Amino acid sequence: MSQTPNIQLGSLEYTDIKNSIIEHLKSQDTLKDYDYSGSVAQVLLDILAYNTLYYGFYANMIASEMFLDTAQKEESIISLVKPLGYVVPGRNSARARVKIRHGGADGEIPRYTKFIGYNSSGIAYSFYTIEKYALDSDGENIIDILEGNSLIKEEPLSVDEHTQKGFLYGTDIDITTIRLDVKNSDGEWEEWTIVNNIQAGLDSFSKVFWLERTELGFFIVFGSNFDSSYNQIGQSLTPNQEVRVSYLKSSGTSGNNIGSFEIQNFSGVSTTTTTNLSAGGSSKPDLEAIRFFAPKWFASQGRAVTIEDCRGILAESGIVGSAEDAYSEFIVWGGEEEYPPRYGRLFVSLKESNIVDPVSAHNAIKLLEEKTCVTIIPEFMNVESYKLIVSGTLLYEPMNTQYSSTQLLNYSIDKIKENYPSRFKLENVDSSTMTTLINSVDTAIVTNSDDISLKLMKVVNVNSDGSINSQSFNNKCKESSLESDWFKPSDTLKTLYNIPNNTDIKINCIDLVNKDGWQKINAYFNSGGVTNSWTTGKWNPDSGEVTFYQPISADNEIYLYVGSGHSGSDKFDIKYNMYASGIIFDLSIEPRG
Repeated sequence: MSQTPNIQLGSLEYTDIKNSIIEHLKSQDTLKDYDYSGSVAQVLLDILAYNTLYYGFYANMIASEMFLDTAQKEESIISLVKPLGYVVPGRNSARARVKIRHGGADGEIPRYTKFIGYNSSGIAYSFYTIEKYALDSDGENIIDILEGNSLIKEEPLSVDEHTQKGFLYGTDIDITTIRLDVKNSDGEWEEWTIVNNIQAGLDSFSKVFWLERTELGFFIVFGSNFDSSYNQIGQSLTPNQEVRVSYLKSSGTSGNNIGSFEIQNFSGVSTTTTTNLSAGGSSKPDLEAIRFFAPKWFASQGRAVTIEDCRGILAESGIVGSAEDAYSEFIVWGGEEEYPPRYGRLFVSLKESNIVDPVSAHNAIKLLEEKTCVTIIPEFMNVESYKLIVSGTLLYEPMNTQYSSTQLLNYSIDKIKENYPSRFKLENVDSSTMTTLINSVDTAIVTNSDDISLKLMKVVNVNSDGSINSQSFNNKCKESSLESDWFKPSDTLKTLYNIPNNTDIKINCIDLVNKDGWQKINAYFNSGGVTNSWTTGKWNPDSGEVTFYQPISADNEIYLYVGSGHSGSDKFDIKYNMYASGIIFDLSIEPRG
């Protein structure tokens, strides 16, 4: 009798399974001469292969859905993160910011005041305040409003007295807007607080509730003594105690990019101004974000002590949107990593963009202020965008190449562009790296790293009065390397220094660095063959800080350049909120002498 081979179990391909079964049957003495291409045998083999494939796939799917890293179905992830105390959100409402004007001295905007906004197609969307705002003595304030296709306001909630649970139907609820009131024994409504995990200090008198996500909506869970061996956590509701709930149902991403807001049914306000279009709306939870952040949020246990704690808390709050790259939506770092160090500070930068999102920034800082240690001050930093300037002269040996000098130069530039996309972090960017890339183009290129220099270019916004806010390149810079392009002087400078009309000015550095580490910034212009100059600011090459004393520009923006101060490496340090938005090439090529 021949030895029967083992059935191969390593493949879930239908054809492979069928062939494996045939080979196994051919190895049997009883059926070895059977014609397996016959019609009846083919039907039976098809059924066996299909059955094997079906159950193999089913078992693989079940195994995958049991683990957070591999689960694909939303309901599986909801179940897997429940033990972590992480509530998977439904939809997130888009948020906008408006300025109230002429609202009456010391007036207020009540909670759930309705606003109507319009998108670019003229379609109207409803927005609401979810808290009360006081107006100042001029009747003004800047307030946040949230999109909601419907407002559920003070709706009675039925709570099972045995399970201490009530149910909110619908996954389009923005859970950050849920407000719950319970009527006390005196007949007054009291607001109860939502909590996450089991926070310290809760007892049977704590007026708190929890959320649990299901496929169809959210359970609101009140405190209960499930086991006599444990102390009660959170106050239970008494039979027939009245509960009411308010929340917004969101339109998700449809509520983004809305503006032109008008306040509704509120006679005290005559003017509203949109300060920011709506943003942050999402139609469904980002499963990749949940996989990444849920364990970190669980590890934080509702506190913000470490950097990972802060990331997890921000993620769970719904501030974070897409998570194709988990760190692309926000960055958190400690002040000790600044140069120079700023101890006791926690910095947050939202999104890899130089466009400020004040609503998200405000919400992030407010949340971290509540969670961090009292000695830590959270601070928002917007991402800063730079251009990297690569300059120098490439050297090559003409007799060792088939390419012209122009071709070699263009190939070298293309090689650098291939390795640095249109937007990249300023890490591993130094003259040595650039030289290695250039020399890899052709063996005839023999450029030395000393032949290549790097600069940073920063586009600096100018205020309406011509002044420029303090700047920083967040790097150790080369002394006397700060300079600018030519720009139009402000009216203030024209008057002070008799600058002729249609004359541009420029800045550079003069004198040595003083004992405090500062170097003077010099502004100058040329007229009639004479250079006129004056001191207009100072900068610290060691930290990259720049300060201007007076309004200097009539342009909307000016361009500042600095060189690296790292001796021998010509390298810029990576900072968390620094990105390069492209490379400018100032390269030439010539034969090696």
